[in-house]
Amino acid sequence: MHEIRVTGPVGSSEPIAQIALSAGAKHVSVYSVYTYGPNQQQEVLSTELPTPQAKAFLDALLSSPRFDATRYTVTSRELRAILSQTHPRELTQPLSEPAVDVFEDLWQLSHVTWSYLGRAVSAGFLLAFGMVTNSSISIVIAALFLPFLPPILAMSFGLWTGERALAWQGAKAITASVCASFLTAFVVAFLTRSPLTYSEWKSPLVSFLIAVVIGVAAGLSSADDAGRRYLIGVAAAVQLAVVPAWFGITAVLGFAPRRLMLERGGTFLLNVVVLGATAALAYAALGMKKEKIQLFQRALYGRNK
Repeated sequence: MHEIRVTGPVGSSEPIAQIALSAGAKHVSVYSVYTYGPNQQQEVLSTELPTPQAKAFLDALLSSPRFDATRYTVTSRELRAILSQTHPRELTQPLSEPAVDVFEDLWQLSHVTWSYLGRAVSAGFLLAFGMVTNSSISIVIAALFLPFLPPILAMSFGLWTGERALAWQGAKAITASVCASFLTAFVVAFLTRSPLTYSEWKSPLVSFLIAVVIGVAAGLSSADDAGRRYLIGVAAAVQLAVVPAWFGITAVLGFAPRRLMLERGGTFLLNVVVLGATAALAYAALGMKKEKIQLFQRALYGRNK
C-alpha cells in the first residue's frame, strides 16, 4: 500500500486527480500549502492506493503530456494500513511496486558509505571467525548484515533497464564487499593461525541451482511490499561471501591447489552472474521495463541514459 503525493502550482491538480481516479484511486485529496524555496502557494494532491494501483498511477502520470518536472514534485510512501470501506483483500495486494520505488531503493542500498563499509567489515570478521572455528552461529549472524545481495540487484536492475549509472554503482558496492570479506578474513587468519575448518562447500552445479532460486526470489521480493528481503539476503550472503573469505584465509595459511582455487573463484563469478540474470528475469516478469525507467528519467530529470 502506498500514498502518492504530487505537489504543483495552484489550479493544476484536476488533471492529475483524473489520472489517479482512472488508475483505480477511490478518492483524491487536494489541499493548499505555502512552499518556501520557490516562495509561493502550491497545491498538494494526495491519494492512498493498493500497490498495483499506485504503480499504475505513477506509470500513467509520468507518461502523461500534462506532467512537467519543472512544475511538479512526486513522492511515494509505503503505508502499513489504510482503514476504509475497501476490503483488505484488495488493499493489501503487494505486487508489484512502482518501478521508480525499486529504482531509488536500489540506489539507496548501493551507496558505499562509512556505514556500508562498517557493516561489511564487521560481518567479515564474524564470517571469517566462524569459518576458522567452524561456528555456524557466527556465520549466520554475519550473513544477517553482509551487504552482498543489494549491489547485485542494483547491477541487475541497472543493466536490465539501461541505467548504467546504477549498474556501475552496484559494481562498486559489490567490489567493496568482496574486498572487505577478503581483508578481514586475512586478518583473522593471521591473528589466530587456526586451521580452516569450514567444510560446507557445494559443487558448481548445486551452487548454480541455489543461485537461480535465490535470484528469482530476490528479484520478486525487491519489487514486492510483502517480500522478506532480509531472509533472502542471508541466503545470498552465505552463498557469496564465503569465497572471498576463503581466499583471504588461504592467503595466510597456504594457498590451495590451483584447480580448487579456479573452481571456487569460477563458482563465485557464476553465482554473481546467475543471481543477476535470474533477478533480471523476475524484473521483466513484473513489468520493470527499460522504457519505464527512461520515461521516469525524462519526466523528472529531462535525460535519457
